[in-house]
Amino acid sequence: MKVLSLLVWVTQLGFSILFPLCFFLLLAVWLQNRYGFGLWIMVLCAAIGILVTISTVRTCIRSLRKAAEEASDHKENPPAFNDHH
Repeated sequence: MKVLSLLVWVTQLGFSILFPLCFFLLLAVWLQNRYGFGLWIMVLCAAIGILVTISTVRTCIRSLRKAAEEASDHKENPPAFNDHH
């Protein structure tokens, strides 16, 4: 069950990479066709899509690491009273 849970996280990571960029590029194409904007709207939407993708991927990777740590069986023992570092 733990492996399946991690597989779901990997799928979510892939979706998080593709969706924002595709959404903003499709938005740019729609804006060009609807309002006649130039190529600058495509560049602007691509830049926004890339920034949103980076932000989403960072959040997803943090969550994936946390889930992997929780799924692992290795737990560190807390330091004993006299084991100060």
